[in-house]
Amino acid sequence: MRTFLKILNLVLMVLIILLAGFMLGRKYDIAIDENDKLVGLEYSANEQKIRRLVSLINDQYMEEVDTDSLVDKAINQIVGQLDPHSTYLDKEKLKKVNREMSGSYQGIGVQIRRMDDTLTITQVLSQSPNFQNLIIGDQVLKIDSVNIVGMSSENAQKIFNEINSDEVALTLKRNSAEIIVNAKKGNVPLPSVVSHFKINEDLGYIKLVRFAEKSADEVHDALKDLKNQGMKSLVLDLRGNPGGIMKVAEQIADEFLKKNELIVYTQDKEEKRKYIYATNKGLFEDGKIYVLIDEGSASASEIVAGALQEYGRATIIGRRSYGKGLVQREIHLGDGTRVRLTVAHYYTPSGRSIQRPYGKGKQDYSEELYRRVRSGELLSEDSIKVNKELEYKTPSGKIVYGGGGIIPDEFVAVDTTQLKGWIMQNAYSDNNQNFFFNKIMENRYNPFWMNEKWFLKHNDITPIYEEYLGTLGILPERVNEEEERLIKNFIRSAIAEELFGTNALYKAWWPEDNMIQRVLELETKS
Repeated sequence: MRTFLKILNLVLMVLIILLAGFMLGRKYDIAIDENDKLVGLEYSANEQKIRRLVSLINDQYMEEVDTDSLVDKAINQIVGQLDPHSTYLDKEKLKKVNREMSGSYQGIGVQIRRMDDTLTITQVLSQSPNFQNLIIGDQVLKIDSVNIVGMSSENAQKIFNEINSDEVALTLKRNSAEIIVNAKKGNVPLPSVVSHFKINEDLGYIKLVRFAEKSADEVHDALKDLKNQGMKSLVLDLRGNPGGIMKVAEQIADEFLKKNELIVYTQDKEEKRKYIYATNKGLFEDGKIYVLIDEGSASASEIVAGALQEYGRATIIGRRSYGKGLVQREIHLGDGTRVRLTVAHYYTPSGRSIQRPYGKGKQDYSEELYRRVRSGELLSEDSIKVNKELEYKTPSGKIVYGGGGIIPDEFVAVDTTQLKGWIMQNAYSDNNQNFFFNKIMENRYNPFWMNEKWFLKHNDITPIYEEYLGTLGILPERVNEEEERLIKNFIRSAIAEELFGTNALYKAWWPEDNMIQRVLELETKS
């Protein structure tokens, strides 16, 4: 009964505000943010002028005009004059963001790639609603009655999305026979923890690619699993993680900090501050932690890394992080679009803002990575420039600097090995992917290819390695021992990803990861 009265009071309040706005020429209004909290609005004379202009164009202008498109362009132009991280989310952008942040999507749970002019299923996800119905190698000829032979995967996806039913009829070519399978649409997980496993007896590893709605639960579950396996030290990999939901970053940092330790605080335009402290609910408050960061680690990643660095809870390894210290609030605009508006700055426990300067405009701001490359910062720690005027002393007594990202405790340069660079650049080329997929199809009944553990630890990759060199036109005797090991690990990683998913990729590739090798060096010294 009490809940019903609260809802009734909220509805009455909204109706009163709307009615008052109508009576006052829509001078007042309300919006709702991503947490379903009300945001009060008051329109100035200029804002009402814009509304009148759009109405006049709709009613009086002699030519046909898509005013929705005009308004979208106008909003993009207005928001574009603000800071680099305020942005307008039109309906298409919002779909993509919601999919990533919700942690799941509606689909049939497969990966499809175009091969020989035909879309082919290259992976059936373990949690797919069609795990028993679809298999690797199925060639998709039709979606319902639409022939998709020769169509791109993007256009096929659009056709698939337009089908509103819970099932879709797929005409497939399987083992030279044409069959029809009614594939079910379902809720397919889109995890943000894409890998967790033990590197050795004591050292665990977690790869987090975004801070989405379920990320804190995913990290918690991964920590619990690794602790049950006897983990004593942890590698938390935040490289390339652009951030996400700030509250989730706070929850993840809380896993590692002790009760009442400050995680982060924010300050808005009125200089009001909000402090977030750790609780006693952390699952890994005492074990050793290594946080991996790079120039792509931003926002929520920097909140976690900054707090753990300043309390001495983690050794930060890698390269200087992105440098985003602004807080956005996502507000509905009433028509299925939203604006992500900067409403505050956030600060690490010592009081430093890691936001890099943006006063010279968005173009200059976006060129930061090029400046770091040109300065040599990605290759040498000595090239990292710090602002001595923004010096802060952390709770653990360490000196840190604000104004442009988090500087790691242990610097690891970009790997400039020529062969590894070639591998990274060409890993997902059509030639490579087609070669590895054909090997999978040739070995699909090989028992060593059906079990992840067997494949990673016991499968001899040498025959495929020699054939792969042949496709590149390289003689085996021209490859030294270190290069051979690297290429074999690349082949094993690429095939493991196709067979078993992203977790297997990281399990296979970590011996080639320079940052993880630095962790192992530090573990040996401690």
